[in-house]
Amino acid sequence: MPLVLLEMTTSAKLAIAIGLIVFIILLFKLIVGFIKFCFRHPFIFILLLLCGGLGLAFNVLLGGVIILAVLVGGVAFWVLDGFDGLN
Repeated sequence: MPLVLLEMTTSAKLAIAIGLIVFIILLFKLIVGFIKFCFRHPFIFILLLLCGGLGLAFNVLLGGVIILAVLVGGVAFWVLDGFDGLN
């Protein structure tokens, strides 16, 4: 086990776990939603696939998922008073 995890408080571990859970849930929702979009709109899917916009759209949405997960984890860290000992 890395030393960084041993030195963390329980609230910090909990905040990181909350952020990871939110990331995993949003990632699966993104993948399922993307697959549904591709089957419901085949013409737009083929157009995006040919023009290279499909990968760009997925990466932009994945970046949004990562940002949301980091924000939720940071708010959980703040709510659990994780910033008290950082003077």
